[in-house]
Amino acid sequence: MRVLWFVEKPLAPVTRRLGGPDVNHGSWLDQYEAALRSAHDITLAVAGPSDTAFEPFETGGVTYFALPGTSSNGVRRVADRWRRLARPDTNLDHCREVIERFHPDLVQVHGTEREFGLLAGVSPVPVVISIQGLLTVYALTESRGIDRSLILSLSPSLFVRGTGNLLDNVRQWTGAARERRSIRLGRHFIGRTSWDADVVRVLNPGAHYYHCDELLRPEFSASDWDPGRCAPTTVYCTAGSYARKGLGTLFKAIALLREGAVPQIRLRVAGVDLRHPEETRATAREIRRLGLTGCVDVLGTLDATGIVQELLRAAVFALPSHADNSPNSLAEAMMVGTPCVASAVGGVPSLARDRVEALLVQDGDPYSLAGAILRLLEDHELARQLSLNARAAAAHRHDPQRVRQTLVGIYHTVLQRDGLEQSSHDLQPPA
Repeated sequence: MRVLWFVEKPLAPVTRRLGGPDVNHGSWLDQYEAALRSAHDITLAVAGPSDTAFEPFETGGVTYFALPGTSSNGVRRVADRWRRLARPDTNLDHCREVIERFHPDLVQVHGTEREFGLLAGVSPVPVVISIQGLLTVYALTESRGIDRSLILSLSPSLFVRGTGNLLDNVRQWTGAARERRSIRLGRHFIGRTSWDADVVRVLNPGAHYYHCDELLRPEFSASDWDPGRCAPTTVYCTAGSYARKGLGTLFKAIALLREGAVPQIRLRVAGVDLRHPEETRATAREIRRLGLTGCVDVLGTLDATGIVQELLRAAVFALPSHADNSPNSLAEAMMVGTPCVASAVGGVPSLARDRVEALLVQDGDPYSLAGAILRLLEDHELARQLSLNARAAAAHRHDPQRVRQTLVGIYHTVLQRDGLEQSSHDLQPPA
């Protein structure tokens, strides 16, 4: 079976070929790709946007195609941003060219955030769309994380250059509209949580939905949290977005604990992009406002080894998100076994059951978040039991062989169903 993926970011082999850094690679999608390389009946190709054009190349049995990315010219790059803001790009000609060149039996679109999901309406072969996040809901809920510190940190210069948090929110709304169109066009969807299944079925009641879990980097399954070796009052969080990930709520919770039951508490935060001035300024501003200077460490972007070290050091992993489907950061913490506190949003309850694999709290509530963290810091037996349960659940959910078999099985089912439905359509008498 020949399978063609459309992805939103270049995978590791493309980045290496173009001389880029590996720090953001090794994610679930890279692990998916590695797993399919060992599937004897799958021939895989991957197409994704690239700012640097390259000729198709093959390595490790996988062929890579470039789709046009963002212009490298500064003025042209800014013009492209504003053009796409006014008229979101839905030109699929380059995608169709790749389809014609590779001749796949099936196309898989990873994510609904870009225009690739619209291929469901024009592809000559079956298309299955994988749900990652859901902009349709994120656009409604992310505003909960927009606080005074973030507003005061907005950059006029970034706005002029067609980027920054304000315009990102506008793009999210336009992307959400395009996402809904893609979901209504599609017939086959892969998801991971009851939440994303519900959203798909509301938007497209006749769609076929398949459950397939993600894969994690091997560093996480090779590590095991030990309560005797962690720093007893250290909390760790991976947060790639100040607003969506609820960093303001977490800072308020840490301030409450520092002023009360745990004056020696420390928070270590990874994932904040130190190259993003608005995110960095908002983080620093809120830390100063709450008097947390000296007890919060902002670590920037970490590779897998660095994240594992932080999870092993921490007594608690916190995920204060306002919107999430199946966050990798929570899955990684569960795999390592670090006791987890998380907001009960989106698909999170599908990953971790309250008081079984984690403590789940109301998002945006610093008091319940602080209380759950305090409970794990004080109740060592509860922390140990959550750790054991979480690690067992994650080991089953992210088992590479099981996930690979499930994904390949979905491919065969999609082709079989598409053939049957097409045959049924052909047998219908003309109107």
